Amino acid sequence: MSQAHYSEEDELPKPESISNAVKCEQTGHIMEAILLYEESIFKLNQLANSDPKKQQLYLKHLKMYEARANQLRDQVKAHLHSSKMLEHITIERDARGRGYQRLLGAYFNDSVKEAHLNEPQLCEQHHFKNLVNFLEVLVKSCRYLKYIRLTTRPDLALPKNQLHILQQIRADLATGNIHMNFQLDETLHDRKIVLSSGVVIKIGRGLHYFEPCEHLYTLGLCDFDFRKCLATEVDVWKCRAFAKPLRQQPEHPAYQATAPKDIDQRPHPGMPSIYSSE
Repeated sequence: MSQAHYSEEDELPKPESISNAVKCEQTGHIMEAILLYEESIFKLNQLANSDPKKQQLYLKHLKMYEARANQLRDQVKAHLHSSKMLEHITIERDARGRGYQRLLGAYFNDSVKEAHLNEPQLCEQHHFKNLVNFLEVLVKSCRYLKYIRLTTRPDLALPKNQLHILQQIRADLATGNIHMNFQLDETLHDRKIVLSSGVVIKIGRGLHYFEPCEHLYTLGLCDFDFRKCLATEVDVWKCRAFAKPLRQQPEHPAYQATAPKDIDQRPHPGMPSIYSSE
């Protein structure tokens, strides 16, 4: 019976997300590892329900991964509880010069390997424009960024449109060796940005603190520093880093025509070379 048990266990399908979760742990991507373990737990639960003969085996592995995910969650919570406020910023109504680069650029650097964004409102066209502009700043500034996790509320009016746009953004980031996952949570209200460097940014209005442009072709269309702002508050907190510190890395020009084969410890291609300071 024992040999038969091990034979069945060897044949047990292992979701790819498990291997990816282990790799994330080994390379210091703790927050992404938690999400991959959660994804694996969900898949194993589905497999257990669809295959009663191997249900106990699936549940055994499921509990192991649940335990590991909980350990990592506790680690992240411990870091967050020890956080200290770095900065409080008040943005006045109609203020200018508060684009994402000027407002947050000091915290977007080579120490950021993962970024988690909670933004409840991603339905309207200007919401997605704000998101893309934010991601442009993030990717350009964080050369070692490998994972982005986006959580938003589902668009009940146009769900297919929302899904299509998010998938399009994810595919575009993948061409630069950046993996983005997104999830829809109808209960989401909290707006925040969590960086693996240990920086937590909370903006009262989330990404959408800009007033709409009065005309289509006006300053502020592309450079958000020219846009007027809505009144909001920004709090920046710092705790212990969620990812391991980077080793000494070679410099890497921004967006190459072809990505390097070994990208695990190299900066992502970033932006087209015409935007490089070189």
